Amino acid sequence: MIRLFLADIDGCLSEPYVPFDLDGFRQLRAWAERAETDERYPRLGICSGRSYAYVEAMAQALALRAPALFESGGGRFDLGAARITWNPALTPATEAALARCRTFVLAEVVPRSPTVSFDYGKRSQAGIVSPVVGECEAFLPEIEAFVADAGLDLVPYHTPHSVDVVPRGLTKVQALRWLAKSDGLGLDEVAFIGDTNGDAPAIAAAGLGFAPANGVEAAHAAADVVTDAPVLGGVLEAYRVCLARNGAGD
Repeated sequence: MIRLFLADIDGCLSEPYVPFDLDGFRQLRAWAERAETDERYPRLGICSGRSYAYVEAMAQALALRAPALFESGGGRFDLGAARITWNPALTPATEAALARCRTFVLAEVVPRSPTVSFDYGKRSQAGIVSPVVGECEAFLPEIEAFVADAGLDLVPYHTPHSVDVVPRGLTKVQALRWLAKSDGLGLDEVAFIGDTNGDAPAIAAAGLGFAPANGVEAAHAAADVVTDAPVLGGVLEAYRVCLARNGAGD
């Protein structure tokens, strides 16, 4: 059975800088609440590169009682306990490397574009965001070059609206393993839906991996199921697949 269903936010639960689909949120919230009393319904959680504050707000909107992973699993938020737990892979050496990368990005990248902003509020990542599709990706080669030349054990990933520099040992795959072990689950009991290159390894590692129709080719290739619908419609479709697998209706 699938006991935990984790969804990425951008490209899955919502689209950046676009109003939320509140009708879809109501359905997810109903399922999340049902999951606390009916084991056929997978508990609903989040695994996103977004910062803690954004993920906490999303968890509250959806009334989630399952874990919400932020900064690609750099930290875990539990709404019921109002508690943050930091990933043990976030070491002092890792934080020092991230600090060097933040200094570079703030000094050499952000001032050169009126639409690119530093992604404030993150502890286990360093990154930039922009409302212009592809704007951040234009800076990806020089960020990659800085990381390589400085010998930092970090990996830059990109989405249409962002670049995130992530510790090599702190990925969504590692986060799924950390979460499963902490909560006494096997990875075969965890489903995950994501849409980007950075999500692809976690999609492949999950017991049941999904990608929405709007996902990139790498996400589709890693998925057990590519949904017909994009974004939140795809998440709803994927959750229904899990319900069918668990012998439940919606």
